[in-house]
Amino acid sequence: MPEFLNMLILAVVQGLTEFLPVSSSGHLVLLQHFLGTREGDVFFDVVLHGGTLFSILAVYRRELVRLLKLDSDSLRYILALGLATVPAVVVGLLAQDTIDRLFGAPRLASLGLIFTGLVLLSTRLVHGAGGGDAGEWKPRPVAPLQALLIGCAQALAICPGISRSGSTIAASLWLGLPRTEATRFSFLMAIPAIAGAVVLNLVKGGGADSVGGGFLLAAAVVSFGVGLLAIRLTALAVVRAHFWKFSFYCLAVGAVAWIVLS
Repeated sequence: MPEFLNMLILAVVQGLTEFLPVSSSGHLVLLQHFLGTREGDVFFDVVLHGGTLFSILAVYRRELVRLLKLDSDSLRYILALGLATVPAVVVGLLAQDTIDRLFGAPRLASLGLIFTGLVLLSTRLVHGAGGGDAGEWKPRPVAPLQALLIGCAQALAICPGISRSGSTIAASLWLGLPRTEATRFSFLMAIPAIAGAVVLNLVKGGGADSVGGGFLLAAAVVSFGVGLLAIRLTALAVVRAHFWKFSFYCLAVGAVAWIVLS
């Protein structure tokens, strides 16, 4: 398959699965295995993550501007986001070598997808409020313990196949956050998580000498545009209580991948 087509496929997959609760890491690990895409294009990973990062900033720009007011409500919300980031940072720093090995294990990614499917299925039992906002959004308090537990769910998603958005939204719903706020908190949490992944890849090194600048720009635009769509679809699914239905896809893909790889 031509290299450019491979790149576009990976950009679409990154944009969709970064925010749909189906695990971007699991899909990329499996696609790289089945398509024979080589590893080591660190700069390309940075470009894909950069595109999805900007899609969050675009969708939640009003919330970010509101948080920049730095009043008491904003500061409490920012503190909650910071606490929610701690578990993933700790796991990432202490287990980086192990994490790198996990990303070379496609069978583990298939098991991660099955686990994600079960987590999503569990949210069918949650009957949370819609929690829509009328007028300007006001930061709602997220208790420190809630934030840390949601952060632990995010830390699990370091393993390929376990969806970050799926785990954090499910945890938020189980902890009693309204549906709209559960989605918002999860995606705002993704900003430091994705930015951290970009910085980590840059520190690891890598360059764009093997990939044309035009190809990289196209991949970034695709991941950005598809990311916008995925955020909207996920938010709508959560509010309308259809979030659990993504479990069918994760369970099916995980099971098929496991069988094929066996």
